[in-house]
Amino acid sequence: MFRPLVKYLMKRSLKELDRQPSLVKGEHIRDVAIVVGYRSDESFAHAQQYVKEWRKRGMRSVDLYVYFPNKKQLESYSPNPKDIPFLRKDFNLAGKATAPGLVQALRAEYDILIDLTRGRFFACDVVIAKIKAKWKVGESDEDRAFLLDLMIDIKQDPDVRKLMHYMDHYIINLNTSNAA
Repeated sequence: MFRPLVKYLMKRSLKELDRQPSLVKGEHIRDVAIVVGYRSDESFAHAQQYVKEWRKRGMRSVDLYVYFPNKKQLESYSPNPKDIPFLRKDFNLAGKATAPGLVQALRAEYDILIDLTRGRFFACDVVIAKIKAKWKVGESDEDRAFLLDLMIDIKQDPDVRKLMHYMDHYIINLNTSNAA
């Protein structure tokens, strides 16, 4: 992917789309997309546990989009049927998805998208821009403000568990119909 071109195209298509974020109350969430980039075994294990927790909550679907920096890591991964693993080579130079599985997955619509990548992988930003979700949540980052509807500032804490905790707390506990 040619990064400056793809970033320009993402911003332009999101502006043309004129997507109006729609807050989805915690008790009405049925379809969830979670985007994760494989960085280390430890942080990825935390992300997988977070996905399992979401799946136990009785959602209709919880899809995990997993970015792998190289093919060797992807090959050592055994995905769940609801996991969508992808690599950078699954996109053309203009950032269009070319892998059939990824193209099919990007047609789905979600109530909420949870970004656990923390802005570290450009290929994940492309996927986040393409996923159709009513509401997109992630860590605060001014360079990525055009991608997300709610940005949580955790002062660059390296532990992804803290980000998951705050997102979960807001999405499920504070974001309810009977919250004061």
